[in-house]
Amino acid sequence: MKKYFKAILVSLIIGFFLSYFFLTQYKDFKGITVSTEGDEYYFLSNGKYSSKEEMEQSGVNLENYVYRKDGINYYMYVGITKNKDNAEKMKNYYASKNINVEIKDFYISSNKFKEAIDNLDNILINSNDEVVITEIINQGLNKYEEIILNGS
Repeated sequence: MKKYFKAILVSLIIGFFLSYFFLTQYKDFKGITVSTEGDEYYFLSNGKYSSKEEMEQSGVNLENYVYRKDGINYYMYVGITKNKDNAEKMKNYYASKNINVEIKDFYISSNKFKEAIDNLDNILINSNDEVVITEIINQGLNKYEEIILNGS
């Protein structure tokens, strides 16, 4: 009996430490991370919704957006960039249209997506034209959908 007690006690201690180790690995989990070694992107978030219908109704006045489902919630994103200044420019663009957004950062490993967003960022950094900003936002969201979500 004593022999089994020691084995059970050692198993419980090892199990506790392994559980603690695995749970602490997810402390700062951001949800959309493909790789923490990827490139940092700034996503302009338009909100968290409890249903797809609620999200679609909220986005009815938006020209373009992408979303992700995390459990039971839907998260809407209305802009993507790698440049913090461009993220602020996009945020101000939406503020001028009375649309509240907040900037969230995520990591994505995709050279094709990185190249596409870098090209768009280079155009946006030198422009304050509303038409250009709108087009860059739409193209960035389309590239995200095409490359990341659809995997092409």
